[in-house]
Amino acid sequence: MKAPIPPYEKERLQALHELDILDTPAEASLDRITRLVARVLNVPIALVSLVDEDRQWFKSRTGLETSETPREMAFCAHAILQTTPLVVPDAEQDERFSDNPLVTGAPHFRFYAGVPIRTSKGFAVGTLCAIDERPRELTQEEMDILRDLADVVSREVQLRENLMLARMQRNRSDALFRASEAGYRSMFELASVGIALVAPDGGWLSVNTALCDILGYTPDELKILTFQDITHPEDLNTDMELLRQLIANEIDRYQMEKRYVRKDGSAVWVNLSVTKKLSEEGDLEYFISIIQNIQARKELEQEARHDALTGLYNRRALDAMLPIAQARADRSMLQMALMFIDLDGFKGINDTYGHDAGDDLLRTISARLQSSIRRTDSLVRLAGDEFIVVLEGIVPGVDEAREVAKKLLAAVAEPIIIKGEVIRTNASVGFSLYEPGSGKAPDELMREADRWMYKAKHMGKGRVMP
Repeated sequence: MKAPIPPYEKERLQALHELDILDTPAEASLDRITRLVARVLNVPIALVSLVDEDRQWFKSRTGLETSETPREMAFCAHAILQTTPLVVPDAEQDERFSDNPLVTGAPHFRFYAGVPIRTSKGFAVGTLCAIDERPRELTQEEMDILRDLADVVSREVQLRENLMLARMQRNRSDALFRASEAGYRSMFELASVGIALVAPDGGWLSVNTALCDILGYTPDELKILTFQDITHPEDLNTDMELLRQLIANEIDRYQMEKRYVRKDGSAVWVNLSVTKKLSEEGDLEYFISIIQNIQARKELEQEARHDALTGLYNRRALDAMLPIAQARADRSMLQMALMFIDLDGFKGINDTYGHDAGDDLLRTISARLQSSIRRTDSLVRLAGDEFIVVLEGIVPGVDEAREVAKKLLAAVAEPIIIKGEVIRTNASVGFSLYEPGSGKAPDELMREADRWMYKAKHMGKGRVMP
């Protein structure tokens, strides 16, 4: 089925012809984009197609020999009519394309996905498209990548448009125009996300500017490192296990949130998506990694999950971590304890010394409690002068939990000097136990520990129950 002619066709064609791009030589920056589309989406054909009056002409092409086709055969002539991408999962089942010579004969198109390429005035002069000889669907992630790369091509077109307009309006010299045109940055440099080709052993084969900005390294510095060298140690095992599954064909791609260690030693959170490129013989050639900086979002999440005064986890974090800790206990078959700590006489300290002194006291107590537990345990400021400790991997029975609670009480009881005053306080502790596989609900653990804490307080304070 021949695509309708858009109502703004005259203006669209004028915008296309003013670009002076038709029938020009291939450009490395665009060829890199079509190659990347083919690799990332695993399609045999990727094109930058420009829809002229009676033809579509390919400014860049990967996997297709011909440089143009009649417009009446062009899938892209349909795509430029849309404000959203055109996706054809199976052309043989689509009445618009089922009798198209490109479908019924060589090169036997079955799948098509095209995103319009637009000028600065919004005219769709062509598309960035991916084509396959077999029916398929794109994942949301793949569609997002195609949109992002089409946006890069649109920016290339708009840069050319601006340069052409400047030349016409200001009569710039040919030398200046060629210098400006030669200044086109490659797709890697234009992309807003980090992109890398990674060797099977983890070495960086090719990296773009955005990735270098994320990691703080130059391309030359990265190329003598591996991704393992700069992955945060706590995230490396997960990354390597997913990579093993990818190599073993157990999965065809993976995505994870992880931390890299930047050149300055700081950690940066990223969202990592990884696919692989195989040779015609089926051997692994390299991995394709798309890396998005999510540090700002992680910092916001960090703020939302931490108490502003003490820096400890807050109630929201506790609600998220407690079911996870119970699941770990179920898997390891090791007991877990939840301790409810309430400071004794905190209101009197506030009334006597003022709220600033009370805040200083809470910060000091928080630091003492934190230093008295293991790294595998979690300390939460629940509210006011109430704290929770999640104690994981303890021996069965109450003895170990009780010993830890006494250690915490001793830390709280140490005198504190605030603004020249010696302040003494104490706490009451109640705890509940989670037996692996018991299915006890988190709120039940909280209520039980709360009840024991109040029994300890009523028995004279500074005590542990049960």
